[in-house]
Order: sequence, then C-alpha cells, then structure tokens
Amino acid sequence: MFADVEPPHRFVRETSASVVHHADYLNHRDGHALCGVAFENPATPAQADSADAMCPDCEAQLVVYHLEWWREKAQVATAELEELRVQYRELQEYADTQRRQSTPTRVEKDPSGEISASEQAEAVPTTLLDHARQELAALCRQFDGALPYFRLKNTMQAFSDKLETHERVLLAQEIGADGSLIRWATMEVEALGCSVLNNPVQRDPDGMWDDWVQDSYQAPKKTKRRLGRSR
Repeated sequence: MFADVEPPHRFVRETSASVVHHADYLNHRDGHALCGVAFENPATPAQADSADAMCPDCEAQLVVYHLEWWREKAQVATAELEELRVQYRELQEYADTQRRQSTPTRVEKDPSGEISASEQAEAVPTTLLDHARQELAALCRQFDGALPYFRLKNTMQAFSDKLETHERVLLAQEIGADGSLIRWATMEVEALGCSVLNNPVQRDPDGMWDDWVQDSYQAPKKTKRRLGRSR
C-alpha cells in the first residue's frame, strides 16, 4: 500500500563477485555503485537476497540518498500546496464578487398595483437571484395578491432543475443567510406585495415536515371488510 512513498532501491554487483552494491542514486552513473566502485561486468539482480553480503560503504550512503529523495518529494508537495492556495484565493475572490453583484434590484409597483413594462426592462438580471426574481414577478402577476404555496414551490423547483451543479453552488452562496431557495422566494414574493397561501415556511418545523410528507405520499384508503360468521 505504501510502496509509492518509499525511496526506490536498485542493486548491482560484479558478475564474478558476491558482494551486492546499491546503484549510484546520487550521481546517476551507469556501471557505478553508490559507494563509488566502478564495474567491468555489472549484473543487476532484481533484489538483494538475504544471503548476499551488502556493501557497507553503500549502506552508509543510503542515509544521504534517502534525505535527498524525501527533500525532493517535500518540494513537489509544497509547490502543489501553494498552487492549491492560489486557486482557493481565486475562488474566494470570485465568490465575493458574485455576492457583491447579487445586491437586490427591487422592481417597485406603481399605485395601481401593476408592474410596468419599463420597470421590468430596467431590471436587467445579472445574477442567478435576479433571474429567479424575474420568474417570481411573472408568477405574481398571474394571481390577485395571493399566491398558492404549491405554485411557488413548483416554480422554484423548476428554476433549480435548470441549473448546472456549479450554478447551484453559486446560488447557495448568493442566498447566504436566508437558508434555502424556497424561504428566500417566500420573502421575495411578500416584498412584491403578494401573500403566500398555505405557507409552511412560517409554521413550526413539524408542520413543514407534515406538508412535505403529504406532497410526496398519499394516505392509503381504509377499506371495510365484513367478516362472516364462522360455521
């Protein structure tokens, strides 16, 4: 499991000799041992046998080789870590920019209660929340000041389903402390002057849970059975 994080070893010896040397890890010279011995007819066994005699001078140089190997690994890891830090700072700056740009652009209603076309045109969507506001404004115009909760929930669910994964992450960052898309949407609808009918967001958590369960499951119908008398 940990073979990739250990310094690799290669062995070499003279064909006619029994002493096994380590390869020249430090200077990378072919035909030389770590201790500096040069070979005329080198043989490279795959691994040192327990019965073979290891060169003590090569063994003494292993400490230097291991230090060099681990130093190189540490430098590579440090460079990768610094690159990740740079990417993290860039992502933070991007998220901060998106958060600053998500300042709400309110579309005020005229005294008659209608949102004029000119005011809608001026509210150019620049963030994901701005696009969601446009859909909420269009939804509110379909109802006379009272918006059913299930229509609000379905509209926001459809809006969320159209987003890519990274866009959902940005949307959550834009929503921030409001907690969830449906809670944010509820407050936006009320800011537009509409009320939300049967709104579980303003109720206790148990009531919200019951509503979600009721939306997903229908209670089974009870059937009455007439039991005959046993004979």
